[in-house]
Amino acid sequence: MDLITYTTDTAALVAELQEKLPKYIHIDSNDNPIFLIDKTPTVRNGTETLSLIRLTDEKYNELLSAELTNLTILGTFEEVFADPDKREIYDRVYIQTVHLLDLDGNDITVNLPERFGAFA
Repeated sequence: MDLITYTTDTAALVAELQEKLPKYIHIDSNDNPIFLIDKTPTVRNGTETLSLIRLTDEKYNELLSAELTNLTILGTFEEVFADPDKREIYDRVYIQTVHLLDLDGNDITVNLPERFGAFA
């Protein structure tokens, strides 16, 4: 299953995973966390993040039973888009309209797809 997850503090999530589910996190030689779960690149806005993860039923049940306080599973895209509270979090973190400057200094508006990430 593909699920959207949300956290407000990645460092706290990493520490919690190291304690409760160490098989899902690795810290490399440069102290960078590597999540050992299938996921698309993280969407960030300040300290808030969204990730699209792919889980088997077994991994899903492990995440739920770990009772992680720094990770919220928002649900599938359909569940997030149907729930106003979850949609508000999604829209706040995943900014879909971006303003850029071209080489001449002109403002360009780019509208990103409604859904971030994709699994092949």
